[in-house]
Amino acid sequence: MPLEDIAVSVYDPRHDSSPTPNVQALLNEIATHLEALLERGEANSIDLRGLPLMPGERDALRNALGRGEISVSVTALGEAEIYETAFPGVWWSQHRSESGDTVAELIEVCLQPAMLASHPADVGNGLERLRELTDSDSTTA
Repeated sequence: MPLEDIAVSVYDPRHDSSPTPNVQALLNEIATHLEALLERGEANSIDLRGLPLMPGERDALRNALGRGEISVSVTALGEAEIYETAFPGVWWSQHRSESGDTVAELIEVCLQPAMLASHPADVGNGLERLRELTDSDSTTA
């Protein structure tokens, strides 16, 4: 059979509204992690940069998960954008270096991403500064 007689079709997931097998598998994994969070308080994350996603699949996953009400920007050794998806407890976070390169992109299944929690040492420093502020206010009154 000559090569020109072989039927070839090109599949482009960017123009398909149904989830690809990769996206469907990720949605199932996220649902399993969400069950673990509810039942055992177990947080999990999925490193999207470590997955062999086809063109358009990251956008398809982003569209399937949607956006919720909470969105946070963090500036610390680069920029980070973290938002809760339309599914409470499922967070999309993207971290960039100071030069703007994406260094991490995660789906985090947790009550709140660890990056947003205050470190105990920082809380202690804040308490000291607040005490200094309240002590100085009481001495000037």
